[in-house]
Amino acid sequence: MLIAVIALNLSLALYGFYLTWQMRNLRRTFSQAADALILAEQNTHNLLSGAPEGIERRELTVHQLRQNYRQLQPKLQQAQKAMALLGMGRSMFLSPKLPQRLRKSATKRMNR
Repeated sequence: MLIAVIALNLSLALYGFYLTWQMRNLRRTFSQAADALILAEQNTHNLLSGAPEGIERRELTVHQLRQNYRQLQPKLQQAQKAMALLGMGRSMFLSPKLPQRLRKSATKRMNR
């Protein structure tokens, strides 16, 4: 009977040591995970700490670009109209029918 009690005590002690070893490994794993999360949080904070100012600066730049675009739009429309007029004039004066029209017009003047 004494041997059974000693064997049971020994097996319980060994099981306690095994559990202690497993808990120590688990604690080390949790500690490493916590360190990794702290490092990630610090890196994220360092990365995003200037974000609000940067976003505000970009918004201001976009606002200025939109204002410039609105100011340039009428000038663009005028330039497009001028180019259209130039293109129309060019096509009228450089078309193959122009010499025929000039001849007809000259002939009509002579016949008057």
